[in-house]
Amino acid sequence: MNKITEWREDQKELTRDILERVDVVAFSFDVSGVNKGCTLDHLDGRYGYISLQDALSYNWRIFDYKTDELLGTYDSIEAIIEGGWKVST
Repeated sequence: MNKITEWREDQKELTRDILERVDVVAFSFDVSGVNKGCTLDHLDGRYGYISLQDALSYNWRIFDYKTDELLGTYDSIEAIIEGGWKVST
């Protein structure tokens, strides 16, 4: 299996769109039933999330989905994408 090193362009575009608009659906629904915020996938297989409060204040902090540990703080949506994250779909 080839390890992906970058998300597809359409996935990056969707991530930009959802985070720029702070898409309420993306921030209020999760298939697991546990709503922590907008769920993100990392290229290395980790799962994280950005809380609705953080997104509304352009505070791009990503927390680990299981442990709620802070995984990283990013300056912009572009930095999130360059850091290997995308919105889960």
